[in-house]
Amino acid sequence: MQHRAMRRNAYGALLALALGCGTEPETIVACEAGDDIVPVCSFENPEDLAVLPGGNWIVVSQFGGVEGGGTGSLVAFRPADGRSRHLFPASDPEEASTHADVETGWGAADCPGPPDPERFAPHGIDLDRRNHRLAVVNHGEREAVELFEVGRTSRGPALVWRGCVPVPDGAWANDVALLPDGSFLLTKTLARAGLDRAVSMAGIVLGRETGHVYRWTPEEGFREIPQSRGSGPNGIAVTSSGRDIYFAEWSASRLVRLRLDEQGEVVDRDVVDLPHHPDNITWTRDGNLLVTGQKGPIGEVLACGGTEEGVCALPFSVVRVGPASLDVEVLLEHDPPTTHGAGTVALQFGDELLIGTFDGDRIGRFELAD
Repeated sequence: MQHRAMRRNAYGALLALALGCGTEPETIVACEAGDDIVPVCSFENPEDLAVLPGGNWIVVSQFGGVEGGGTGSLVAFRPADGRSRHLFPASDPEEASTHADVETGWGAADCPGPPDPERFAPHGIDLDRRNHRLAVVNHGEREAVELFEVGRTSRGPALVWRGCVPVPDGAWANDVALLPDGSFLLTKTLARAGLDRAVSMAGIVLGRETGHVYRWTPEEGFREIPQSRGSGPNGIAVTSSGRDIYFAEWSASRLVRLRLDEQGEVVDRDVVDLPHHPDNITWTRDGNLLVTGQKGPIGEVLACGGTEEGVCALPFSVVRVGPASLDVEVLLEHDPPTTHGAGTVALQFGDELLIGTFDGDRIGRFELAD
């Protein structure tokens, strides 16, 4: 098992203490079902989830930490029988050596080469099942979006690294959403380092603008999408047409929708308040949005991180949002937390939700009501 400790963000901790709102959260160690959540306790900070092609496995982004100091990984998990296998770094040395010299060509021309498996720190992910392309935000030895092709072996799913796109200097990214033409959207939550980082963290605590949404294309590189600035942009999702963009404004506790015209220009901006600090966004089978987020003062959320056993006992909720109406319905409110905590993502898998966390050892399984 990997070492699960994540570096705490010193700026965030100091700011939280200065504002008198940061208290050390408790942990939930017992791996027992409760409050309609069944935990599966064999993971290391399963921050984001996506269903793999075929529909039997999911890919799990095991978060390496906000500073990229921890070691993370991508694993495949089969809910039907609880089986899991490492995808990157690969659990099978033969697979790793087979894929090491594969022809690349995806991403940016200035990609310096494959990520260092020993310093890999994944965060937000997105999977385009139409072309088996997986995009992963990496905070490891570099800040980049790593691009993998999803394949299959006799042992189960496998990943082939195909290229990367270095994130603009000074930006700390969070989540990514793939577009059919090979481009993608990326949220910049805050600045990456130094004084700019400290200023951004202060903005997070105070609810001020700290970041925005980028669009990357092979032809133009990164450009900021107009009207996408917000306080702590986090999770992001996009319709298959690429015309409607949804992103979570984490510290402002709201969801933003941008509508684009055929030329890609923003023609409408709508905002809806949410009952939590929204993190990742996923699509349901019937075309609604699931938005998961943490509850409580921002300082208490920032105090999570570094849990060595169990999961941070931070309340969270899951809401369903209609993409057209922006109506909000609470599906799950785990407050006070007794089984799971610090929820970051809810993924529909069959008739249940699989719920991840940024600071813990478990994925929660929650059966959806009929």
